[in-house]
Amino acid sequence: MGSPVISGLNYEIRAEIQALYPTKFVQMEEGRYRIFNTLYELPLIYILACLIDYFNNSSDYVQTANGVGVKVGDLTMTYESIYNDVNTAMEHVHHPKGPLKTDTMSNVEKYVVKDDRLPLILTRLRDHDKKVFLATNSDYKYTNIIMNYLFDTKSNPEKKPWTDFFDFIVVDSKKPLFFSQGTVIREVNKDTGDLRLGTFTGKVRPGVVYSGGSSDMISEMMGTQRSEVLYVGDHIFGDILKSKKKQGWRTFLIVPEMVQELTVWTAESNLFSRLSFFDHQIAEMYRNLDSSDNSKPDITEIHKNIREVTHKMDQAYGKLGSVFRSGSRQTFFASQVMRYADLYAPSFSNMLHYPLTYCFRAPSMLMPHESTVDHDSTITEEQLREISRVWRSHVKEADKEKRNTLQRSDSNVPRLFCSSPRQLTEVADDFLDESVSGTDSATE
Repeated sequence: MGSPVISGLNYEIRAEIQALYPTKFVQMEEGRYRIFNTLYELPLIYILACLIDYFNNSSDYVQTANGVGVKVGDLTMTYESIYNDVNTAMEHVHHPKGPLKTDTMSNVEKYVVKDDRLPLILTRLRDHDKKVFLATNSDYKYTNIIMNYLFDTKSNPEKKPWTDFFDFIVVDSKKPLFFSQGTVIREVNKDTGDLRLGTFTGKVRPGVVYSGGSSDMISEMMGTQRSEVLYVGDHIFGDILKSKKKQGWRTFLIVPEMVQELTVWTAESNLFSRLSFFDHQIAEMYRNLDSSDNSKPDITEIHKNIREVTHKMDQAYGKLGSVFRSGSRQTFFASQVMRYADLYAPSFSNMLHYPLTYCFRAPSMLMPHESTVDHDSTITEEQLREISRVWRSHVKEADKEKRNTLQRSDSNVPRLFCSSPRQLTEVADDFLDESVSGTDSATE
């Protein structure tokens, strides 16, 4: 017979977790945790999981006394050293001359997904007097091969070179460093792909490819204010968070997983409805109780149901679950998207479905204290008169107290109190900016 289960965990595991994390609060320190943000890092996660599982379950290895690694004979490997070794191998794979980019350039059609609408959306942007720039961490040789393939489409019938679709092009940008102090800027020889000698100090020109530089340089070249730039990227940290915090740019996060997320969300919407129903059940059980009650409703069965439905919902998205939520809770990634991405979508080409003067606005979201009020409820005239009477009495007492404490008979101050505004005095950038803008909006 198995161990008794509490909240989905047996006593031994629960005790171990309690010993390691007595307050259940985990400090997300950079020295202890690595946040994986992109699809590029999935192989790293998989390899680490396989290695840790192997070392922990192999009879040839034993865990160290302090639990930070494994031993075999005189050889000791910490989990940190295992991570560093795998990460070093990944860096070699992703090196400009490493096997990943070398094989990709040799088999572009196999590894790169082409969107035939890309030249079209960039053309429309420039036709509307929008300036378009490209900033990539890849070198020019790799970028040139990939971009030549992407722009060889029906929406580019004149076969214009890809560089003609951008006003400014920066390779080797070294993001996220690009958004802070930046790096030395050098001009690229487009014929050979090599960097020209010396540091470039002249005036940056359209049609020329540059290596390095900074986001300040881009803003200066385009002559734009911070909120006038809509920056599109697929890395929540290296692209979106840094450009938002360092430059104050508008941000557009590309999340390819949204296609699957929306498919599952639509097909399994009944699971989320069940979670909402269970939350409502708990609220109903406590509805008529107050601090005078000593009884404690038994919600064990409801909690069990919530765990089961949450597990089903996570598994519907795959073994790793949804990138946006776990049950009714948002993931860490989702919270970053909500905070730093003004727009997010599975593809930048979604912009084709909106006029370029469109102002994106996020749907209204209720705070917890607002969601408890039923807007369909009505109050009687007698209740309304009583509320008004109490409020007027409060205002009169407050005004009287102000006069007694602040006003002096010999005061030379013409207006001791500010008058109530007679019109809207604060306007958000959304209303002033006629360019494409918004906050926390998703395009579908």
